[in-house]
Amino acid sequence: MAIRRQVLRDEVEELILQRLLEAHWAPGSRLSIDGLARDLEVSPTPVREAMVSLERSGLVEYVALRGYVVAPMLDDAQITELLEARKVIELAVLDRAFEDFDDFLADLEAAHSHHEDVLVRIEAMGEPDYALLREHFQADSAFHQTLYRHADNRYLAQMFESLSTHTHRMRQTWEGGPVHLDAREALQEHALILEKVRRHHHDAAMTALSDHLDAVLSRSLQAGRDAAAELGEAH
Repeated sequence: MAIRRQVLRDEVEELILQRLLEAHWAPGSRLSIDGLARDLEVSPTPVREAMVSLERSGLVEYVALRGYVVAPMLDDAQITELLEARKVIELAVLDRAFEDFDDFLADLEAAHSHHEDVLVRIEAMGEPDYALLREHFQADSAFHQTLYRHADNRYLAQMFESLSTHTHRMRQTWEGGPVHLDAREALQEHALILEKVRRHHHDAAMTALSDHLDAVLSRSLQAGRDAAAELGEAH
């Protein structure tokens, strides 16, 4: 019974997460536990448990007298701080990952190859659906997770999970999807990191990773401005 309850909660959380990432609700929208329970045809208990988990991720917030609401998008300062934090930590884990070089390179090659396959399918589709976009974000994340895994430090691995949830928030858009999906740019930047690792060029790989995260920051800030401009034109 306990196992089934956990599975149900996970299923409910995934359904709510999908709606959040599909921009089903605008920032500040109230998320009624009873209303969601009726909509998903479950009891309020797994919905309440899912909302507690999503609150930890930063995707929803609990507001006194209102209950749970959709969290606002990250502002420019928060996005900048997030990417600055990622740079400090990811440069450290890349440095450590070189100590496990052969296995690290093999896993990084595999992660990059999978991401390439996903992007080929996205470009073939033209207008990718939620499932395929989610697969892209997971493949992108898996490339970075490889660095953390081979750093062989449980606390650094925990930091990856925390930063990943905030990266989800950074990707939130509310008008039907991202104005510009930077999948191709990210993949090319990953390829450069991989090439430097493949050549065992430690310092060059560190520089390529730093440049990649700087580029992600620049694109993310621009995407936020573009989304704000579109929202203003719509009103």
